[in-house]
Amino acid sequence: MLDDTPGESELAEELRALSPGSVAQRLAALAGRAAQGDPAHLRRYALALSVCGRPEQAARAWEHLTRLRPYSLTVWLNLATACLLCNRPDGAADALRRAREALAHDPALVAQVDAKSRELLEVRDQAARILRLKEMQVAALRERLAVSRGERGDRLRLAKLLVFLMFSPGQRVTLDDTLAAARAAHVEDPSDPAPLELLVAVLTQAQLFEERAEALRRLEAVAPHSKVLEGIRMVSRPDPSFEAEVAAHRRHSVDLIGRAIEGDPEAEAEIRDRLRQNPDAPEYRIGLVMALNSRGERAEALRTAQELAADRDGDHYVHFHLTQFHWHRHDYAEARRHCVRALQTAATERDREDVHKMLRGIGAGSLSAEVGGNG
Repeated sequence: MLDDTPGESELAEELRALSPGSVAQRLAALAGRAAQGDPAHLRRYALALSVCGRPEQAARAWEHLTRLRPYSLTVWLNLATACLLCNRPDGAADALRRAREALAHDPALVAQVDAKSRELLEVRDQAARILRLKEMQVAALRERLAVSRGERGDRLRLAKLLVFLMFSPGQRVTLDDTLAAARAAHVEDPSDPAPLELLVAVLTQAQLFEERAEALRRLEAVAPHSKVLEGIRMVSRPDPSFEAEVAAHRRHSVDLIGRAIEGDPEAEAEIRDRLRQNPDAPEYRIGLVMALNSRGERAEALRTAQELAADRDGDHYVHFHLTQFHWHRHDYAEARRHCVRALQTAATERDREDVHKMLRGIGAGSLSAEVGGNG
């Protein structure tokens, strides 16, 4: 959403006309100016991220701006829009709720927020109907395939549906489920590029890069001009500005979680704020578990850890950290269970080595020896 802020419409038009390489350079320059702390420069950077189709980064920038410009309707509406584009309708609803509170002094602005909220409710209702339809289609396809009455292409249709559901909030479709379906679809018709393209995408998500390399070789043989191949080649080119942003975000997250564990109430408040924006973010959920435990809220920490484990059973990162959490609680049986799952969900040999290194680091060498064959 644009308003009458000078220069913003011109910036949007400029970015839409640039080549991908020039866009990366322009974003890097805008990021550098935004880092100096001027809200006007941060706003231009947030707008640029939105225009360039980077909603996750845009949402973080708009969220930061809500603290610097809490009375700007445009900032709040752009945050809600970015959350929707990230498939986080709850984050969008929370942004609009907070906008209503911040703008309560101006009935005209509140009316605009309420209108946007009604639009959001319609979008959420429509999304819920679509999800339910796709769940029913998955159930029907699975039933048909289970009794060997499937038609050609059913396995590919099933895999595509699972990919959609896997990325939908509140769904329990795991990456393992989706990967198994994508592999089966490829086996059903090895010469068809469509299942191979889907398999490459899921293997990328699973970080199974050796298997993905083999799938890419097969895809190049059957469909050398595949758009998936073109996309892989494009993202394989280094993008220094994007890599710098990712590294900066990672450093901030590590610092934030560390400060929360040490008892910094502002850090814990920011973690909770980020979880309101993205309730499924495992790094912040782990950080909250550790922070709660460190300040003596052990029952709440355990409850939060159990909810996280139930929600993200196929997540290596989650099991890696919950192993440490339960070991320090002296619940060795639960630590062992999460350790085994961490090894089973490890994408690479290095990930498995990191599990054993972590166990030795926390004084759990005996557990490392015990689960050594469970990778």
